Amino acid sequence: MSRTRSELPSDSAPRVLRHAVYAAAMLLAPILLLPGTFFNPAVGGIGAGAANIAANAAADPTTNQLHIALYLVETFLLPVSVLGLAGLVLRRSPWLATIGGGLGLIGWLPWSALVAQDDLTFQMAQSGDGPQFVDLWNRLTTDGTMGSLTLVYVVCHLAAYVVLGIALGRAGVIPAWAAWALALTSPITIVAFPTHAHELLYVVGVLWFVGSVPAALAVWRNRVEQPARGYL
Repeated sequence: MSRTRSELPSDSAPRVLRHAVYAAAMLLAPILLLPGTFFNPAVGGIGAGAANIAANAAADPTTNQLHIALYLVETFLLPVSVLGLAGLVLRRSPWLATIGGGLGLIGWLPWSALVAQDDLTFQMAQSGDGPQFVDLWNRLTTDGTMGSLTLVYVVCHLAAYVVLGIALGRAGVIPAWAAWALALTSPITIVAFPTHAHELLYVVGVLWFVGSVPAALAVWRNRVEQPARGYL
């Protein structure tokens, strides 16, 4: 039975706020990813400047800017959401929580650079389809800086959801099907990009949301737990 407001510790307000932020981020991250991906005209591919700029030029400018705006919000939601997942198993599986949460945090931080790349592509498409823009886009996406950020993003965030899915399933803090849903987002993503089967990314978004709902509910329920018993 949950405790009443009068039974909660006097210092519980910051804890309740943290859990509310974690739970909200865990739900909003997959929700916003779906329309952001739907309105994203990028065709993918490192060094595919001509195709990406052409796709952006052909896309509706309003929906294209909407996808960038949604991805911008995701920049702040994604790291918080993965910390929320890690916090659920921090007490029961401290190593898996630390590894999975750390990989997720490191993996989502480069997302902001990818959003900036999308914005740059949009601006290039609006400025005209010139060979100098294509050359610049190709040089940007293949240089050491963007290459390193992209590699960290891909490897770390995909590994994180496998590790956290295993940890959540073993700990039993969410149903097994929810833990599987989260873990399966990574292999499906791995298949989607090299095969250019972008429809699979919508499957990823749905699985991510389905798995996140019980996780967010568990986070919210834990808001009244003492820090020694619960998490972050």
